[in-house]
Amino acid sequence: MIPLRDDVPSVRIPWVTWSLIAANVLVFLVTTYAVPGLRAYLWMLPAAVVQANAWWQVVTYMFCHSPGLMNFMFVPIPTHLAFNMFVLWMFGREVEMNLGSRAFLRLYFAAGIVAGLCALIPGFITGRPTLGASGAVLGILGAYGHLFPDRIILVFFIIPMRVRYFVWVVAALDLYGAIVGGARSNVAHLAHIGGLFTGILMMRRGWYRRPWLDLEGRQRRSALERERRTRRRVDELLDKISREGLNSLSREEREFLERARRGR
Repeated sequence: MIPLRDDVPSVRIPWVTWSLIAANVLVFLVTTYAVPGLRAYLWMLPAAVVQANAWWQVVTYMFCHSPGLMNFMFVPIPTHLAFNMFVLWMFGREVEMNLGSRAFLRLYFAAGIVAGLCALIPGFITGRPTLGASGAVLGILGAYGHLFPDRIILVFFIIPMRVRYFVWVVAALDLYGAIVGGARSNVAHLAHIGGLFTGILMMRRGWYRRPWLDLEGRQRRSALERERRTRRRVDELLDKISREGLNSLSREEREFLERARRGR
């Protein structure tokens, strides 16, 4: 059983998790076989992000993966993509079903964006691009560890370990890699750490509930604020009429009252 939270609706099918996996696979196929030139626009190149204002790369990089293939059971597979999508599938489904699709999506993108920002400085030093969903996926792992700390998983399919310990083992390994390998490591350890702790922090602070992407809610709040300002101004003008008479109003004030009366 999944300990569903009371403040979010139950999700029967983790469609966001499956959609993210499909999007990553699609972008990999397009940038590897169909239009390789897109890599220059989608991979995160620190110089392009800062100097050419290509800030969209802080989002698009997490959908891109290394085109390199490695043999697994004599079958060449894109290991970078396959590993990230396996981890997303393994942990993402239950996180989405527990938190709800919108909160899951906020968590995923927040972790991925923070991870990308953490990779900018090492990227400037090395000049290498940053790509991969690892930071976002590790943010989901951090959320999973918060929701199911005592769940036992098989690390490398053979080592049983509680998720609460596994999360800190991953953090320690990335911290060690960042210290030993430094900025010139082929692995974006700082991005991994940034994504992982973003997921943990968002869960502990409850930030995943905040409707950052709730555009309809923002529009409703904006409309309510405009209505309050209009009502306050109408009250001020009615008080003026009560004190000084109707003729005391200027042309603009009369037009404002007329528009307010018509609901415009």
